[in-house]
Amino acid sequence: MTKRTLVLVSLLFTSVFALDLTFGEVNEDAGTFEIVMSNDQGVAGFQIEIDGANITGASGGSAAANGFTVSNSASMVLGFSLTGSSIPPGNDVLVDVSY
Repeated sequence: MTKRTLVLVSLLFTSVFALDLTFGEVNEDAGTFEIVMSNDQGVAGFQIEIDGANITGASGGSAAANGFTVSNSASMVLGFSLTGSSIPPGNDVLVDVSY
C-alpha cells in the first residue's frame, strides 16, 4: 500500500463536534494499519472509505471495545451498534484494518 489516504464518508452524531481520523501504526509487511480517531463527543456509527488499499478485514480498537458490529468491503469500513452504544470521546485506535 503506497498511497495512504483516508476519506471520511459519514459519521452518525447528534451535534457538530471536532473529529480527526489519522493512520496509526502501519505494518506493510503484515498488511495492517490502524485508524485512529480523536473525537470530543460520542460517535454512534462510522463509514470510512479508504483509497489505495484492498481491504480484507477490519476489527478491534474502540469499535470492538464498545460492542460495535464492524464490516468491510474492498474500499470501505463500516461500524455501528445494534444496542445503541456509542464510542466515548477520546483519542484511540478506532479499528485495525488488514489489506
